[in-house]
Amino acid sequence: MKTRSRTRYNPSYMRPNMAIASVAFSWRLPDNRRTQASFAVESVEYDASKDRVIGVLQALLTPIDPTVPDEVRTLIEALPGHWVMIPSEARLGLTLPLKYETLTKHIRYFYTSDPRTR
Repeated sequence: MKTRSRTRYNPSYMRPNMAIASVAFSWRLPDNRRTQASFAVESVEYDASKDRVIGVLQALLTPIDPTVPDEVRTLIEALPGHWVMIPSEARLGLTLPLKYETLTKHIRYFYTSDPRTR
């Protein structure tokens, strides 16, 4: 009788210094449309206690939808250089859904300096 092996996602299988090369974000805009952007990431440190990578956003990898309002486009294009704490789902290639308020800085998600020093 054959037994099937079951594989589940287990963070302990991952190397603690696992780097993330890119991350994709999605935002719901005030008019209820969604927009998406992918960025290259410079991984700085793996935080094992919260299973996340601390990194700095680099270049924008995908073009922004031309129908996105100019104000939103400007906010997204200003993100490279910001620090971010990226959850483990990004290592699996999932797009991270964020609130629009993360772009307007009403909800802190993107940091101008190293968030570990706070």
